[in-house]
Amino acid sequence: MKKKNLLWSVFLLLVLGACDKTAQQVVDDEKQTVVQFTSVVEGDAVTRATGSSWAANDRIGVFMKQAGGTLGAGTIVGEGDNVPFITKQGNGNFLSDGKAIEYPSDGSAVDFIAYYPYQSTLDNYIYKVDVTNQSKPEEIDLLYADNLTNRTATSTTGNLQFYHQLSQLVLNLSSSDNTDFSNLSVTISGVKTKANFNLVDGSLTVDEKSIATVTMRRVGNAAEAILLPANTINGIKLTLTLNGKTKEITLPTSITSLEQGAKHIFSVNIKNGGSQVDPEEGKYAKWRETPVITKNMLEKSNIKYINHYMPDNKKYRNYSLLYDTNLKMAYWVAYPIYEGCVGSFQRQDDWIEDPELDGSLQANFNKAGDMFKRGYNRGHQIPSKDRTGNGAMNATTFYYTNATPQKANMNGQIWARLEDAVRRWNSSVDTVFVVTGAMAKESENDVVKYEVDCKNGKVVVPKYYYKAVARELGSTFYTIAFKIPNDDAIAGRDYMDYACSVEDLEKITGFTFFPTLSADIKRQCDKSKWR
Repeated sequence: MKKKNLLWSVFLLLVLGACDKTAQQVVDDEKQTVVQFTSVVEGDAVTRATGSSWAANDRIGVFMKQAGGTLGAGTIVGEGDNVPFITKQGNGNFLSDGKAIEYPSDGSAVDFIAYYPYQSTLDNYIYKVDVTNQSKPEEIDLLYADNLTNRTATSTTGNLQFYHQLSQLVLNLSSSDNTDFSNLSVTISGVKTKANFNLVDGSLTVDEKSIATVTMRRVGNAAEAILLPANTINGIKLTLTLNGKTKEITLPTSITSLEQGAKHIFSVNIKNGGSQVDPEEGKYAKWRETPVITKNMLEKSNIKYINHYMPDNKKYRNYSLLYDTNLKMAYWVAYPIYEGCVGSFQRQDDWIEDPELDGSLQANFNKAGDMFKRGYNRGHQIPSKDRTGNGAMNATTFYYTNATPQKANMNGQIWARLEDAVRRWNSSVDTVFVVTGAMAKESENDVVKYEVDCKNGKVVVPKYYYKAVARELGSTFYTIAFKIPNDDAIAGRDYMDYACSVEDLEKITGFTFFPTLSADIKRQCDKSKWR
């Protein structure tokens, strides 16, 4: 399997235009529409931009340029040159902080480039990066977005997606003998600290002479630093100082570089003022919809964590899955539905191997074969209809890893109606976050049932399927879950008959869903919010 590093670039969804009728203000004389933003913040790190919400008065910088043009003085449209946008209440609703950006009155299209945090002075569109001082990470946590293109005042809502341009290192601290390390300090030597970020094309140029020592920021029982990306960690060392004693350590061998947008985590055990490096924690790419994956899961040879990105733009996430090569089944497939995912492309049913996993470890669903005769379909976990924006993204839903033997009537009726409902739930919000899964057993004593794929290989038949769903209405998140038997006898029933709370589904499956949402949010199951 091609492993992916932990993408700390868990991204922000900024939506062009507000959600109510006040979102677009029309200037009577010029008939120009004022640009505004609302936002959903993804991530679970501690800085403002990577937390679960913005902070009051956070500001981003926005450029509006001619569609298809290279950012420069000659392509800036109207007043759209490094305009600050602010969320005064920290609720993710961004308004221009002073002058407003207005769409061209002649209907010509524009592109947007945005970054965080805002700088009032830029030299030839160069953003100066300096990570020497780690005391205020929100001031150095650089994000960049350039995906929102070819927009007009009449365009539908679009997502401006920000990605982290730097790297993060997290050192988790523990004590096996109750040593008090509250006064422990950690420094990193041998790192470069300054760079130029080009807002024109999103390129980062590191000042090779800016080698310095950086003091990591203490956050509870951890030390953290936002660093410049580096192709090698040669020469980088950490020094721990406690009660007059120092200990120099090197980074674990598993960390070979500091990737852009990556978060590297490892642990140190503090004992008698000294230290030793413990095995590092499991690292994996995660987003709001990604269930918790434990280190024990990742260490099992039959468990494979796989990420798929949009084939036409590798910046955007498509879906991820936790796959069992013994059962030939994904325990869950996690994915967002946002603008551009659902379109008019008609499925082609071209089933193929998942390119991220050795073919011998997958069930072969090129043809359903005798499974059809016994009443089974090749049931998608992420539905084909959730990825109809174009043919390339739709094709990714026909990977073998995304299919299981699903009872045909159950699949085509109650399950299909639930899938349709999830897509409808996306119509009123920026993003719906979904986890679709399957389980081979109801209880430990259950007998696992198998079918055969088209190559006569064994593939498990799930006992039941489930969905966990989250969406934000206004400034409040709501969740709901469903657990539905893989049984044709219930095909005609209402899927709401099988609704439960996400918390209850967690107890049933053993997985932790939507880890960035509170227990109170996951405890709810208000069907009226989902009718």
